[in-house]
Amino acid sequence: MDTVSHLLLGGAIGQLTLGRRAGNAAVGWGAAIALIPDIDVPIGAMLGDAAALTFHRGITHSLLFVTLLAPLLGMLLARLHRSRDVSWQRWAWMSWLVLLSHLVIDLFTTYGIQLLLPFSDHAFALASISVIDPLYALPLLLTVPVLLFLHRARGARQTLAWIGVAVSSVYLAGTYVHKLQVTQEFQRGLDRAGIEAERLFVKPTVFNNILWRGIAEDGDGYYVGFHSRLDDHPPEDFVHFPRRGDKLDPYRDAPVVRDLLQVADGYYQVAEVDGQLHFRDLRYGQAFEWLEDDRPHVFTYRIVAPDGPDGPVDIETLSLRVDQDRDMATLRALRERMLGRTE
Repeated sequence: MDTVSHLLLGGAIGQLTLGRRAGNAAVGWGAAIALIPDIDVPIGAMLGDAAALTFHRGITHSLLFVTLLAPLLGMLLARLHRSRDVSWQRWAWMSWLVLLSHLVIDLFTTYGIQLLLPFSDHAFALASISVIDPLYALPLLLTVPVLLFLHRARGARQTLAWIGVAVSSVYLAGTYVHKLQVTQEFQRGLDRAGIEAERLFVKPTVFNNILWRGIAEDGDGYYVGFHSRLDDHPPEDFVHFPRRGDKLDPYRDAPVVRDLLQVADGYYQVAEVDGQLHFRDLRYGQAFEWLEDDRPHVFTYRIVAPDGPDGPVDIETLSLRVDQDRDMATLRALRERMLGRTE
């Protein structure tokens, strides 16, 4: 999830666990600790594109990491706040709950987190909420900042924190219910279109939980369609993306290519662009692709093999081009499509 959501949830949990004893210190440290698992982003940037691919949402998002880190944070915070007479065990408990909350809400996003590292590198993903969903953060945004202006002894602090956490958690759980319902709609749409899917992956589009994207795998590629919760019919229009996996065959033994296939969970397309191979993670697709947007896919990687498949193989992450005027227009189109308007 986005930084703001993690920060606000961490602050609320800090209040609920130690707010009465430590006041704003608990809120502040809860907010700060909630961001620790995302140190994988700057570290990954230093490691390079290939290493960052699996390091992201990796060990820093594992149960082992948060469980080992929490006692260390507890002892550190107890020393920093000796005057508050809060034991290191209480600080550690708060730290563990905050860190765990980061893992839980990231679990509901699409990218996946490797919860069981180093024992298993399987990435768990419920894929029911966008990485940025303003409606999830809103209850926390309306309650957590208010805590800072109330005396720590006031019961209203606990009440506000509970309201923020409860409402946002109900919304989060509701996104998974949405996913189950939308998956059924996509299956009906595929059946009507005569498409026999080997598997189906459904996720919400960015900033909302109303417009959903489905990708269905068939023998040689994938069918992609969209469905709004406000549509009065199942998805009707599906676009086929050929996999072209044979282009990747000479490179499949390269560790970085195996990592690409694992991270994309097998939903990918290979394209040859200017004599170079591009690997596209089709779980995310193109930005606003129902508008026949011609921008690159959100996650696209160039295969770098100057000496051919028998030499060193690396990847380069391709960035999306930013066009402010165009992006504002597509955001307006997103609103229209969410409302069930297709033209």
